[in-house]
Amino acid sequence: MKKEHLLFLLAIAFYLSGFYTLIRRIDPFQYFFYITSWWSYIIFIDTVLFLKYKRFFVLNRSLFFAVVISSGYWCFFELMNLWLNNWSYVRLPREPVYRYLGYFLAFGTVVPAICLTEQSLGGAFRKVCVKPTHIPHYALYALTIGTAALILTVALPRYCFCLAWVFAIFLLDGLNYRWGFDSFGRDLEHGRMEKLLSWAIAGLICGFLWEFWNFWSLSKWVYTVPFFTKGKIFEMPLAGYLGFIAFGLETAAFTNLVKGIEVPGKRRWYHLVLAASLLCSIVSFPLIDSYSVRSFGSATAAARSCNR
Repeated sequence: MKKEHLLFLLAIAFYLSGFYTLIRRIDPFQYFFYITSWWSYIIFIDTVLFLKYKRFFVLNRSLFFAVVISSGYWCFFELMNLWLNNWSYVRLPREPVYRYLGYFLAFGTVVPAICLTEQSLGGAFRKVCVKPTHIPHYALYALTIGTAALILTVALPRYCFCLAWVFAIFLLDGLNYRWGFDSFGRDLEHGRMEKLLSWAIAGLICGFLWEFWNFWSLSKWVYTVPFFTKGKIFEMPLAGYLGFIAFGLETAAFTNLVKGIEVPGKRRWYHLVLAASLLCSIVSFPLIDSYSVRSFGSATAAARSCNR
């Protein structure tokens, strides 16, 4: 049996096992339904792409490093959430080893999932073009807008919390443009819209799946977003899905930055990003426990109490 066939079977088995352990309330696996769902998705999509391109995009020798960078990337937003208080976690496992492993494996899927989803769109927007537009001093404008958005987010968190999902697009894309990496600013100069649209749609697709699998999970997050408490799809207020579009774009900008510094001659910067990502995760996990986790414990025990 070919390895791609084995991976397809692994993805299906992994997904079904997540449902089984959740329904049967098997400790500690019942807490990991969200994680098994996402890793099943990653294995399945990367295997489909392997059939087309004859190479894996995530399931290769750099998988561990990709997970470390992804975890650190998302933990930056977890640190932002300590100030914004826009979401919290409920019913996490009491044992720190399971909880921290869960953080790492869950946060480690963020960047790979969006990247694979974008890649799977396969140039669907290749024919979408606009008039080539050169913006003088694009990098300066982008960095200025990104910095202003970050300051407003921190200074007025109740009213400007949505800018937390915008400022990094401008900051990272401005840096990418200035350093000669792939960027939306340079795409605009050539009249290309394909990458902007594909990353935006990838963010929206992953956002829907995040909310879908989170809704059915035992360990999950819930939102406390100001002004948006009604009209929810799963746990997310409807307007919040616009944030997934922005998140797809800033993940693209972050990915372009990592790819730009991964080339020979700039490897020391890549190692610096890798170390910073690891440090961000190490610092964030106990802070999430202290400030973002609302409850711990076994739902099995809770269910038994309700049935008495």
